[in-house]
Amino acid sequence: MKISTTLLLATTWSVQAEQQSEATKIQQAIEQLSNQSVTVKAINDTPVKGIREVIIQGEQNQQIVYLSEDGEHVFSGQLMNLKSRENLTEMTENSLRLEVLAEFKKTHKTIDFIPQQMTDHITVFTDIDCGYCRKLHQEISQYNDLGIGVSYLFFPRSGLNTASHQKAVNVWCATDQQKAMTDAKNGVALKPLMCPNPIESQFNLGLAAGIHKVGTPAVVLNDGSMTGYLPAEAMQQRIERSKPKTQ
Repeated sequence: MKISTTLLLATTWSVQAEQQSEATKIQQAIEQLSNQSVTVKAINDTPVKGIREVIIQGEQNQQIVYLSEDGEHVFSGQLMNLKSRENLTEMTENSLRLEVLAEFKKTHKTIDFIPQQMTDHITVFTDIDCGYCRKLHQEISQYNDLGIGVSYLFFPRSGLNTASHQKAVNVWCATDQQKAMTDAKNGVALKPLMCPNPIESQFNLGLAAGIHKVGTPAVVLNDGSMTGYLPAEAMQQRIERSKPKTQ
């Protein structure tokens, strides 16, 4: 049986219109509750009957809340599957984090320490002065020896327009960014520099990715999950645990 193109398009438009209408109603309800301007990015079903997952885009980051099917009850928190011990909220957060990172990296560069034979890769949100950021960088050659490539993004922990922010700019604007990064993390006072730089954009990306919740260094693995500083061999083990399990 053939389905006419007109009917198919009409049906698709009807479904999209219904979804947009639902998103608008949810958005209005959440704005009324929170007294904040938000945008409903997505509405997804969950394994729990009658509970919807709502992804909200705020001014700086995304938030996950859960809504009853009748739209009368909303709650935030962690949704767990007790049988599989999976944190379903965290899985969505990881997916969202990968999305914003991938979109950012399409048009922005990172400061990379990549081995010749790379088997794994991590993205690290770093601050020049934080102790464990420095400790991780002191072991960068050990990471590389294990085939782990490291791409750095800056997240000045004291915020924008601070001394930490300027130190990040000094590294970014240096002729040799890798040497400047190493020198700065060894406590060397770099020459103040200024150039077009992405430090503010990287900081805002960190907020969108939830880095402010865990601090620096924030290590993002290929599944979108995060960890802090780990010695090279422990990081390699953590990376292996993050990989999809083969059946």
